[in-house]
Amino acid sequence: MPKLSPRGFVISEKDGSGHVIAQYTADQLQFHEDIKHGKTPASGWRWRQVLSDVFLPEGYPVTVSDDYLQYQIWNALQAFCSSLASLFASRAVLQAHGVGNASASATNAILLTVLQDVFSRLTTIVSGYYLGTSLYPEAKTYRLLADIFNDVAIILDTLSPYLATIALSPHHPYIVPTSDSPLRIVALCLSGASRAICGAVAGGSKAALTVHFATAGEKPGDVGDLSAKDGSKETVLALLGMLCGTVVVQYVHGHAETYAVLFTLIFFHLATNVMAVRVISMRSFNRQRASIAWKAYSASLDGRKDESKVAVLPHQAVSKQEKIFTDSSWIVYDKAHSARCFLGVSFATLRGPCTHLEGTISLFSTSSHLRHHSLSDEQILTLLETFADEKYVLWYASASSASVRLVVGLKEGHGPRDHLKAWVHAHEVVRTCGSRTPNEFERQLAAVRGALEHASKLFPGFVEAAQVAGWKVDEGALVGGSPVTMSVVLGEGPLEDRKNV
Repeated sequence: MPKLSPRGFVISEKDGSGHVIAQYTADQLQFHEDIKHGKTPASGWRWRQVLSDVFLPEGYPVTVSDDYLQYQIWNALQAFCSSLASLFASRAVLQAHGVGNASASATNAILLTVLQDVFSRLTTIVSGYYLGTSLYPEAKTYRLLADIFNDVAIILDTLSPYLATIALSPHHPYIVPTSDSPLRIVALCLSGASRAICGAVAGGSKAALTVHFATAGEKPGDVGDLSAKDGSKETVLALLGMLCGTVVVQYVHGHAETYAVLFTLIFFHLATNVMAVRVISMRSFNRQRASIAWKAYSASLDGRKDESKVAVLPHQAVSKQEKIFTDSSWIVYDKAHSARCFLGVSFATLRGPCTHLEGTISLFSTSSHLRHHSLSDEQILTLLETFADEKYVLWYASASSASVRLVVGLKEGHGPRDHLKAWVHAHEVVRTCGSRTPNEFERQLAAVRGALEHASKLFPGFVEAAQVAGWKVDEGALVGGSPVTMSVVLGEGPLEDRKNV
């Protein structure tokens, strides 16, 4: 810093990341700009600064998570490959619509486009209904799944001209040549549906990842700015891909050459997408990440008396063990200890099938693997008393001794920590029972109570250690959407006392 006179001063300006970009000093009331300690910025530095301002979020790198840069590199490569492959698909679609064919009709092309658009819009509605609540908890899975559906659409578009010349036959040779096969229309409609699923899934998962990148840095970032800058990068990469593609498509015309180049691009597209998803380290618990962290934590407690010295795995270590595609309902300790657990089910599912509740049984309870014997009123009362101090109720969904199926009903006022405790409790039940459900109610209840006591003892230390390790335990993603909640009142009558749960 410059030496100050008795009446002097120095004003330093910093950007969003805390770097000094300018200094102003007073010398006989004359201001002098001093950038980089008196050095005049070179033109190269100016260009780097301009590119940084245009394509990187404000305050980079302190306003984004540590995995942001790696993800953006792989994301850029996959976007470039996708742009190249899309050009081959676009050319094939034009050929399928009759471009270059004198007998083709513009009216038929319009009708086919409308039909394809109808399938696309209907698929958007259906996929939003069924997948909407799952996108945030499993953002990494659906981020990759979106690009898989995009590649499926590209393949179907590219194959559509060829499919117009063949038809399926129930007799040998099963595929026969024809002049105008309906398989072309089917392929284009399925392509539109695949792109619709890609758009719905990509939008939700991208929003979740954007929030992760903007909120996991040293300083809170601007979600809107980060999203806009990502859009700018994707636009530039798409333009570069199209420019390179215009050169490539001029030299690739034959079927063999087209499919060879196309599948090579799709291979690199999927490979770079896998790498992009693998480098993401989410800081909130979903079911798989919570399982990995809890199993490591409980295993490290064996033989230790001081629980305060046991640490929870950081999110970087958990992400290395995390699988991209997995059934989130599975709880697996080892080959002898595994089960499935469903969170946020209805009371009808907890109680079991019963004639006067058949019309209100939830979606989960209609599945065969969630049907179990109906609990009596006395048994339900005992179960509710067991969970009187908890914001959830856990029970077995199957009376079969061959496997363990657990369901969790949530009470009013439940939150992310209650979801996490319920999931931890389910793990302890599985560890107690193995892969076989006890046959009698008393033995089932004893296993649930013992697991609850053990989980309640260890859970506070686990939450504290998880916060120290950088986990956001109050932003859990174990339960998506707005699950069914129960308001339970334990009153007089067969009860010994009255409680409002």
